[in-house]
Amino acid sequence: MIDPLTAATAFVPALLDVGKALTQRFLAPKEMKPMNVEEYVQMRQVDLEMFKAMNETTAGGSSYPWVDAIVRLQRPLVAVAVLGTWAYTVAAGQQSDSVNNFAAAIGFYLFGDRTLFYAKKSK
Repeated sequence: MIDPLTAATAFVPALLDVGKALTQRFLAPKEMKPMNVEEYVQMRQVDLEMFKAMNETTAGGSSYPWVDAIVRLQRPLVAVAVLGTWAYTVAAGQQSDSVNNFAAAIGFYLFGDRTLFYAKKSK
């Protein structure tokens, strides 16, 4: 039986997105909201410059290539390790509720994140 809290992890990406939208709508100061097209373009330019700076700091070159590879592969490796452990316990007949729930949380989060990504992309 799947724990309801575990199943709720599928909605974590959507809840984070709703939280960001509510923060933008109600907590952003009035001077941060663009009043015309020029201000909007200027605001997006600042965002673009910020993303470029973030990408340059994490895009490699500032460290060893193997360090950059490890940083980029952490999330997939953790997911593979957890789902692999779950598959092993199922195949060996040594199922555990905690392993099942942890693997379910990882799976639900991954699929929920991808579903939200494609839903936003289709708008």
